[in-house]
Amino acid sequence: MRRPAELSARLDDALARWEGGTSRRDFLKTSGLFVLGFSSVGFSGAGGIGGGGIGVAGPGRNGSGDPGEANPYPDPDYLQLDSWLVVHEDGTATFYVGKTDGGQGTGTAMRQMMCDELDLAYDRATLVMGRTDMTVDQGGSGGSDAIERDALAARRVAAEARRVLLELASERFEVPADELAVSEGVISVAAEPARTATYGELIGGRRFDVALTGRNVNETTGLAAVKPVRELKIVGQSVPRYDIPAKVDGSLEWAVDVRLPGMVHARNVRPPFAGARLVSIDESSVRDIPGFIRVFREGNYVAVVCEREEQAIQAAESLALEWEQPETAPFPSSEDLFDYMRGATPVGAGTGTSPRPRVEGDPDAALAGAASVVEAGYDIPFQGHTAIGPAHAVADPSDGQMTVYTNDMKPYSHRTGIAEFLGMPPERVRVIWMEGPQLYGRTAADDAGFEAAYLARELGRPVRMQWMRHEETAWDTKGPAFAIDLRGGLDDAGNVVALDYRARIANYAHVGYNQADTVLIAQLMGIRPERPSPGGGRGPDEMYHIPNRREETRAVRFPLAFETPLRTGNLRDPNGPQTTFAGESFIDEMAAAANADPVEFRLRLLRGTTEDDATFRRARSIAVVEAAAEAFGWEPRPSPREPGDGPILTGRGISYGYRVQTAVATVAEVEVDRESGRVWVKRMVCAHDCGLVINPDGLESTIQGNLLHGISRTLYEEVQFDGERVTSVDWRTHPTLTHRDAPEQIDVVIVNGDPNPDRPDLPHYGAGEPSHRTVPAAIANAIHDATGVRMRRIPLRPERVLAELTAAGA
Repeated sequence: MRRPAELSARLDDALARWEGGTSRRDFLKTSGLFVLGFSSVGFSGAGGIGGGGIGVAGPGRNGSGDPGEANPYPDPDYLQLDSWLVVHEDGTATFYVGKTDGGQGTGTAMRQMMCDELDLAYDRATLVMGRTDMTVDQGGSGGSDAIERDALAARRVAAEARRVLLELASERFEVPADELAVSEGVISVAAEPARTATYGELIGGRRFDVALTGRNVNETTGLAAVKPVRELKIVGQSVPRYDIPAKVDGSLEWAVDVRLPGMVHARNVRPPFAGARLVSIDESSVRDIPGFIRVFREGNYVAVVCEREEQAIQAAESLALEWEQPETAPFPSSEDLFDYMRGATPVGAGTGTSPRPRVEGDPDAALAGAASVVEAGYDIPFQGHTAIGPAHAVADPSDGQMTVYTNDMKPYSHRTGIAEFLGMPPERVRVIWMEGPQLYGRTAADDAGFEAAYLARELGRPVRMQWMRHEETAWDTKGPAFAIDLRGGLDDAGNVVALDYRARIANYAHVGYNQADTVLIAQLMGIRPERPSPGGGRGPDEMYHIPNRREETRAVRFPLAFETPLRTGNLRDPNGPQTTFAGESFIDEMAAAANADPVEFRLRLLRGTTEDDATFRRARSIAVVEAAAEAFGWEPRPSPREPGDGPILTGRGISYGYRVQTAVATVAEVEVDRESGRVWVKRMVCAHDCGLVINPDGLESTIQGNLLHGISRTLYEEVQFDGERVTSVDWRTHPTLTHRDAPEQIDVVIVNGDPNPDRPDLPHYGAGEPSHRTVPAAIANAIHDATGVRMRRIPLRPERVLAELTAAGA
């Protein structure tokens, strides 16, 4: 890695050439420079190269032109090798990938894989992510698919670059390519090791000009094959994450830190209750505030803009408005939510448009003939993202273009959505992704970017929009509520013969990512999609063999579908924690009815058939359940245990599931204070099979983050509302996990349950979300083991647990 002084000198030279009249595009075409650790916004306003603390220039970068051009930001062509990587004159390389990193080390892992395929030392490369003018459109983050799916394309293009470099060396040395050796960016003649050429000497500062093939971005490939697993050297190593040092010392520039010349500050003024109609605004109430610029109103959307942030906050708090309440209550209260959901007519009922239940065998007949039938209902409330920092974005409309700085995890749809919303060609809009607190689903960052862009376009100046804490907690998109009812049948031997799963989910008009007609500003302006999303979902993901089963999930709607703080969007592992909480709690209930050990009961269901799928999820599921039990030191016995007489009751619980191709089993050990109802998750063991592991330390940290977030959602997080507004609007009314609640110990067991674990093409799967879904049921099952009381509604706040313990006489 270059020393800061050396980098600074090269940067000064480059910028001196640039500021002397060279356009950005010409600068990028002629420079072989990569720069680490500076930000564009400090010196160049909207037109800068950097973003998120990294600026990169390379030969022929697509889409980094002058805003004065007709189409300054065209899409980088994923079928050109030069769109994916640049080799610089000094032999270093810069990789360009269309993903974002939400603090899980995705960027480090992608860089490891690409360095391995290119045969370049890890510290000789840097990585650019999620810039719509510089990186190919791989969609940004979502679905835990960065490593599982998108990294394969990145590996293939890096392998292709290595192949081309070997061909160049073959021509230079007049030796067949298969007689050359390559190590860490240096190619040598195998028979004459003294004859060498570096990557920089072969192509540094020039284009590859190599076309790739592929029907879509993630099928992109060249002629070269990726390396067999056994030949990978950097993959599998716990390389330190490159983003951590700057986060620790505070030098990393986040999206919230962006400052531009002439920038002004904006704040929203939300309706005081859902479904309100704005009648009038008294602008004189804020006109005398120092720095006041303007009040914006379009329909029910209101925002104020001032020169300084504190002025905008004062103006938003002081603005006098008159609102009219709706005639119909927009939604039930949170206390009446689950009764409402079970009693409401599902969306599409009787119209022929609703999804049909998934049915195997004859569950009704099997339940009628079962030796015993178990029934239970489970309730999961709306849950919010409640990011530690509220949503924010900066938009710059200079020179007839629009640049948006955001930490929205999907910058590409952010770009196209904003372009559509503003009526601009996408080629005149760019989105620069930077790190920040908004991630894990459809957060309010989407909305903030649209709001900033709209206000910047109207005002003609850069605008920084930031939501307030109460606004973030009340108006961000919510993970949908579920009401789930199950019936299960057991035969005389305690085997499961039938399972009937029926769920109601409150996510009608579910909002997608950056859709121009569903973002909150559009809804408040009166813009509507022609057909609202009907909502829906599916049941738990598991490989249990149950011969007769029915699975049905139907959406219900509230009277108010739009302009509501209960609009739903994806939250981390969108429906996984909710459905797995019900499914795995109910499996435990059936194990208890059968007087069986919970682990043995699950293994019996997994081994009920030998049929498996192409990725061996059944075999790998068995492996993680066994590994979790072994690592925990599980002693076989039925649950619950005999409770003690002391104030603290202890128990253990297990939960299993898979997400896409990753199999997970988690064991929780809890302590329950029978006098206060407080639950402490003392220990967690997670067995995790995501195939080939790229960075062991990074994977362990990702899983730990999943588990901690899951504990928070299980014990505390709930969106509460009174029938016209959200009432949980801060950390007091919407509590979250604290250091006091953290487990004493978290053990992560990495499992390779593939029947052929040494195969050379062992795939890598996702880890950003799968372990998250197992947490609620593991904790609830552990509480049952400790107390004999079954908790069927989350969150498990002390008052709720204490009420259940008291009711049961425990």
